Order: sequence, then C-alpha cells, then structure tokens
Amino acid sequence: MKNNDFDLNNNIQNLIKAWIIFAILLIAAIIGLSKLWQIKHRGTPLDSASIFKTDISFAVDDTGIHDRIEANYLAYLNRAYILFGEYPNCEYIKIYDNVARNDYDWTNDFYVGQGQLYKNYYKDGQKKGRVAIDVSEFQGDIDWTAVAGTEIEAAFVRLGYRGYGEGTLALDAKYVDNIDGAAAAGLSTGVYFYTEAVNYDEGVEEANFVLENIKGHTVTEPIVIDSEYMAGVEARANEISMDDRTQAIKGFCDTITAAGYKVMLYANRDWLIRSVNLGEIPEVPIWLAYYGTDPSFPYHVEAFQYIDKGFVDGINSSQVDLDVLMY
Repeated sequence: MKNNDFDLNNNIQNLIKAWIIFAILLIAAIIGLSKLWQIKHRGTPLDSASIFKTDISFAVDDTGIHDRIEANYLAYLNRAYILFGEYPNCEYIKIYDNVARNDYDWTNDFYVGQGQLYKNYYKDGQKKGRVAIDVSEFQGDIDWTAVAGTEIEAAFVRLGYRGYGEGTLALDAKYVDNIDGAAAAGLSTGVYFYTEAVNYDEGVEEANFVLENIKGHTVTEPIVIDSEYMAGVEARANEISMDDRTQAIKGFCDTITAAGYKVMLYANRDWLIRSVNLGEIPEVPIWLAYYGTDPSFPYHVEAFQYIDKGFVDGINSSQVDLDVLMY
C-alpha cells in the first residue's frame, strides 16, 4: 500500500530542487550572454564551444580567481578576435576561421642581421627570407646595377594604375625602364597594379591590362594587386562596400591565377581587416604593410613591408619601400 502523503512531500521537494537548479542555470546563462552581447564582430558568429579550448588552471578557493577568469577571457578574445583600441572599450572583429593563421614572432623573427643593412626574416637564427623593394615612377631614374650590388634580391615594379577619378587604366611612366633594368641587373622581378576597381568585372579588366603589358618582360615573382585608401580625395573606390571591394579583388586574382601566374594582395593591416572580406578569398596570399613593431595580425602573410622611407644605393629618392619576402 502507498503512502500518498509521503509521495506528495517527495514530489514537492523534487520540484523545488528542480526550480532552484533551473534558476541557477538561467542566471549563469544571462551573465554569459550579457558578456558576449558587448562584443561587436564581423564574420562567422561566435563559436561558444571554442571558449573551452583555452587552458584554465586555478583552484576554486584562489583569492585571484576573478583576475584569472578575466585573463583567461582576454586570452580567448585575442585568439578569436582582432581588438582595436584598449580593452574593454574596444572594437572586436571576428577572425575568419577559414584563413590560414601565421606563426610569426613579429618581435623576434624580423630583424637586421649581423653585418647587414636591411631587415630580414629569421627562424631560430637561420635566414629564411629575402630582402625586396617595390618602386614606381616616384623613385625617378634608378641605377639597377647599384641596387643589385646591395642585399636587395627582388624588385616589384608598379606596372600601372586605375585613375581614382574617371577610372582610366594607365601604365606607370617608369614601368618599362624599371622592369627591364631590374631583370638585366640580375634581380628577381615582379609587378604590382594599383586598383580602383569597384566590382568583379573591373578587377578582371585590370588583370587583363597587366597580362597584356607583361608580355616581352621578365616576371619571376608574383603579380600583386595593391588595394589602398586614397586619402585627401574622393576616390571612386574609397567608400564602396566591403563586399564590392572583395569582389573586385577576386576578379583580378581569379584572372591572374587562370593565366598561370602567382597572385598576391597588398594592403595595410587596418585595410585588410576592416575593408576586405578575407574569408571570401582565403586562397589569396597576403602582402602586409605595417610600419610599427608588432602588427598583431593573425593571418599568414607571405611578404611584409616594414618601412616606406628606406635608403638603397642606386636610388636617389629617400622614400623607398623596403620589404621582406617569406615565400
């Protein structure tokens, strides 16, 4: 025979326990969601499962538990987001999961070796990179034999550009002299094109212009699309959407790759993060421009421009871009 009063009391107690557990879980969820709600990000939504991949090691009764939780949370943020500004009052931009990460130690892997003049890429003390420059008509007449007598191993020559107003395609005034002079001096040579394309078709048009004008010239390095903000003017591609800009770059890269050449995208850190959807073009190698000590750039890059006012024998201009190639 069942004791109905006993069963009723048991049920009430179990129901109270269940509601207590539910209330605790609900409070924890609200706290967690309110923390994540502060994060403004682009790209793939936050993968909450990845939070638990971060190492956590502290005792429950540790007096510094709050600081450790905060440090752990910040470590996670820096693995999953690019932070602009001072934490916590900063902008959070989601790192694309499908773009390869780099393993560079920006502080210790790039330096001027003993007896050298220019920064290069080293790993465990072993030289792994090559020194390069990129030039245009703004450097004037260049003595390429003198350049080849330095540590410079490769030269990237501006082939041309699209005008920022009407969008007309034009050759750089010194393109032929520079590409032929650098190659004749024994340097490895590549070309770059400054883009103002606003859609995929214009990107294709720019690429075909490049392919037509490299005929008869030596190009042994990648063909580079140079994407930048044109300061001080109302340039046609300055304010287009991220999607339109990405499609324009994709049109260029698809066309160059289909022609059998290696392609590369050049831009500075902030432009690459804020203005290009790298998740849509994960296969395109990156040439990063950054003039500070540590770009805090998470993605793999194959070239690094670290200064825009270098000095090189054979070039009278003091404003020469110096680069390191890591491919």
